[in-house]
Amino acid sequence: MPLYEVMYIVQPEIEGDLLEESVNRVTEVIQKEGGEIVSSKRLGKKRLAYEINDFREGSYFLIHTRCGKELVPALDHFFKVNEGYLRYIVIRLNEEKASPKPQNEDNVVSQEENEEVQA
Repeated sequence: MPLYEVMYIVQPEIEGDLLEESVNRVTEVIQKEGGEIVSSKRLGKKRLAYEINDFREGSYFLIHTRCGKELVPALDHFFKVNEGYLRYIVIRLNEEKASPKPQNEDNVVSQEENEEVQA
């Protein structure tokens, strides 16, 4: 299954239990679509680059998940229907960039060999 990155911004006035509930609702949507949450980070309350719906701040959240392509329309619908979310973005990550592969000794070119090739 492909790896997706979901970032969303919650209104700054939502705090405490309501904030936890909003995070749990997003998690439930992902799990309902058969997704597996790889990592979840709360990035905190930050100032927005520009004003959104008269808000100058927002609480940022970042989730990495493995799920099928059904996740994107489901999250799109969820964020549009529910109040309290200012912005969101869902990005499919390349597997190669998401987890770097260890280099084999055969693929490692020493500095001396590199200089010989350039000469």
